Amino acid sequence: MATILLYGVLFGILLSFLIGPVFFILLETSIKKGVKPALFIDLGVLLSDILYLIAAYFFAQKILESLHENSYIKYVAAGVFIFMGILSILKKQTPQKIDSIDIDIESLDTPSEMDTIIFKKRTYLTYILKGIGLNAINPGVLVYWIAACTTATDELHIPEHLLVYYFIATLATMFGIDVLKIYFASKLKNKLTPKMLHSIGVIVGCILVVFGVIIAFRDIS
Repeated sequence: MATILLYGVLFGILLSFLIGPVFFILLETSIKKGVKPALFIDLGVLLSDILYLIAAYFFAQKILESLHENSYIKYVAAGVFIFMGILSILKKQTPQKIDSIDIDIESLDTPSEMDTIIFKKRTYLTYILKGIGLNAINPGVLVYWIAACTTATDELHIPEHLLVYYFIATLATMFGIDVLKIYFASKLKNKLTPKMLHSIGVIVGCILVVFGVIIAFRDIS
């Protein structure tokens, strides 16, 4: 069991250093808006990874056939990333000082304050959905989880009843490393000028456009 968990941790570390569009969006969100929004996006990414992993394990062959037969999927994904990249390039944004909803509900005196809390909770739900969407629209994520399942069973020879522990260790490691990335990136938030923040947005936008072009021209099946 210890060896399997170690394999899972090592694989999680490897995946954490694969540079994809979500990586840059997490860093940008952490720098511009703070730790909590980025964490909620990453939570959405984690939920999406879990769903993709389950799908990859049970329906790998059907998924690969579907991706091959419906090549338009990658063009839709590419278009979304390119669109997001253009928005990031054009949008000007300043750091937000308040990124917490840790307020004592009992201390609220007016309906307007309660409405504010509800709005913020809905906002963080939106961040979770954004994380799910960012991961879900990239067909390459599903393909590498299929490869991960194949590697675990065929190369590492992990028994099926122990795969859940292997992938729990993998996902927990990925999420933990993402939290560290988000935390350290957020430390830059109050040290950056609006011009520097806009420059970061432009850089991230260009990277998203590049990823979109790569997805469009890459054979994902």
